[in-house]
Amino acid sequence: MTAIAFLFVVGGAVVLAQSSGLDPAGQSAYAGADKCKVCHPQQYEDYSDRQFNKAWKVLKMRSEDKNPQCLKCHTTGYGKGGFVSEAETPHLASKQCEACHGPGAKHMGNPASVEQKQRLQSSVKQNVCIECHICMKTHRQIKF
Repeated sequence: MTAIAFLFVVGGAVVLAQSSGLDPAGQSAYAGADKCKVCHPQQYEDYSDRQFNKAWKVLKMRSEDKNPQCLKCHTTGYGKGGFVSEAETPHLASKQCEACHGPGAKHMGNPASVEQKQRLQSSVKQNVCIECHICMKTHRQIKF
């Protein structure tokens, strides 16, 4: 398994931390779109031009940013080891790459891995969009 290394300055000392790309339960962790854009700038630019990146702002504007029914579609990985809260996981606020492709930290740890590339590509199911867009009925029922 390939590890990801990070350098942090803690109290004036440089600390090396390593990550396997796994969360504590051994599942692939969410990295956030800012990490994806390093290797996928064109895809990130396309994402930035779409409405997905405004999903969090809309929730905040409507004071629904703590509503679990809204968080599952307006954030990345809510209830699946991703977004927890704006304070804990701000990098996963809004709809991002991993909302459709699944957690990408393992891919970042070994970007040449055919297995990881296939996992991210195959996780985008044919009807992945409908998982959130079906809630348009929900939007009509919720009183903002």
